[in-house]
Amino acid sequence: MSNTITRTARHGARAFAAVALAVGAIATSATGAQASTSVGYVNTSWGDYHTDWADEGLISTTQHSRSGAAGLWQMVLWLDGYLAESDVDCQFGPKTQAATKAWQARYLGASEADGVVGPKTFGRASQNLMSTDNGFSIQYHSKYIGRDKYTGRYFFDTAYTRGFVNADYNSSTNCR
Repeated sequence: MSNTITRTARHGARAFAAVALAVGAIATSATGAQASTSVGYVNTSWGDYHTDWADEGLISTTQHSRSGAAGLWQMVLWLDGYLAESDVDCQFGPKTQAATKAWQARYLGASEADGVVGPKTFGRASQNLMSTDNGFSIQYHSKYIGRDKYTGRYFFDTAYTRGFVNADYNSSTNCR
């Protein structure tokens, strides 16, 4: 009798573990998908800020090319020396594409230099993020980039914008 109970308990434990694993996989996929363009803006993963951008959507000359998200990427290119500050205009054109390819060749390797900013490119850039003392303000290297403490939405400002620019995928409010 005790062998039957033990086998039944083991079988039940395995079934429970399989269900828990499946639910965990679904929850993980849903969380990852939520942080992409469907949210509408570049945002935090609320975990390690060094991976904040590793699940972001695509930005290129054909995808979200006029957006605050494109401007945020241009900020990265400016801060890393691939664009001038005056080039941060939230328009992903040929100059930004060429700068992106050069950035990708340096940080990801020549085979990855396609000029499209996606999770791998954004993810590599987010390794250069640093948190300030309050945990909500973020810097890229030593330059300020903001992150809303309630929504996790990233934003930025330059001398050439008209105030803070939200890193939205479908809007470029305050960009020139």
